[in-house]
Amino acid sequence: MTIVLLVPAVFAALVALLWSIGAREPVYAISAGVGPHWFIATRGEPGALAPGVGESWRTSTDFTMIGGAPDQAYWQHFIIAAGGDSATLPIALDQVEDAYIARIQLRRPPKLLLGVLKTLIAFRILTKPAGPIVHDPQALGFRADVMPSTASITRLLAQPPTYAPAMINFLAYFKDARYGEPRPGVSGRAAYMRYGLVAMRTVYRTGGHLLFTGRILSTLREPKAGPPVGRWDDLAAMRYPNPPAILSMEHAPDYRAALDDRDAGLERTLVIATTPK
Repeated sequence: MTIVLLVPAVFAALVALLWSIGAREPVYAISAGVGPHWFIATRGEPGALAPGVGESWRTSTDFTMIGGAPDQAYWQHFIIAAGGDSATLPIALDQVEDAYIARIQLRRPPKLLLGVLKTLIAFRILTKPAGPIVHDPQALGFRADVMPSTASITRLLAQPPTYAPAMINFLAYFKDARYGEPRPGVSGRAAYMRYGLVAMRTVYRTGGHLLFTGRILSTLREPKAGPPVGRWDDLAAMRYPNPPAILSMEHAPDYRAALDDRDAGLERTLVIATTPK
């Protein structure tokens, strides 16, 4: 009888431990605010947040990784905030040259799932991708427009070894996934989400973290110019421990296979390397 009672107690304790490990991930702190959630990008110094709006996360641009020349990043600052009125701008824009403000629905993976993932990595059941740094991802045979350029890689590798960037991803999807030809019945978002699950697991294997991922619900302020102009569907950010970690992901066979789903689902992207405050 004692053993019968002990087994479920041990199982419950293990689940609770894994849940607590996952709950410590930054994605939960960043998305914890009450009220509408906002993604704010500014060209110029952002002003004060509106009454009732609280800042959850802030970062500043270093250079463009995908979607433009490395030395021509358009946005300078990014903020995740929560609260306020869904129809009112959450921040003062008196001093900025341009801004993009979107209301977003932040998504959070299950805490237990992240706890299991981190535990498998800690015990080296899931290991870091192994292989030389990929200096020319565009030679791998995937879509060049959604891969970093050689110039971007050079800029990334010129950073200090301690450089731990947060990569901001602007994402726009095809209506129908394009595996060679459009495939009715399979949305671009669905194809990209298949890639995204593998990508998140691979980022964690490199020692990185998910910071946030969110669906754009509405746009309160459109940008005036530059690469950010146009429709965006989702926003996401991952943080990596160092430059080589980013450039090792293609050595994971499951990640490399998932790049076909990324290419099929993603209409265009803008990826910006940033340093969180």
